[in-house]
Amino acid sequence: MSDTDSTRDKVVQHLIAASDEEFDAAQVTDQTTLRKDLDLSSLQAVTLVMDLEDEFGVTIEDEEIESLETVGDVLAMVTQKQEQLG
Repeated sequence: MSDTDSTRDKVVQHLIAASDEEFDAAQVTDQTTLRKDLDLSSLQAVTLVMDLEDEFGVTIEDEEIESLETVGDVLAMVTQKQEQLG
């Protein structure tokens, strides 16, 4: 498993945990939307970001949270933040 696959799996698990809906990880794609498909509220999104920050050792600014619309957006942001840490 590559680092990208591992990161994606962890992100998806955090997304599923943050949602009130029941999802199988196989159902979640990069195009899955946070609000419409996963039904994440603003509070759940903030909790998700805090969990991701803890998991990956990154910092995501409040303004950046608002730009996250899909699972792919979350994965791209986490990956970018990890690369910045070097």
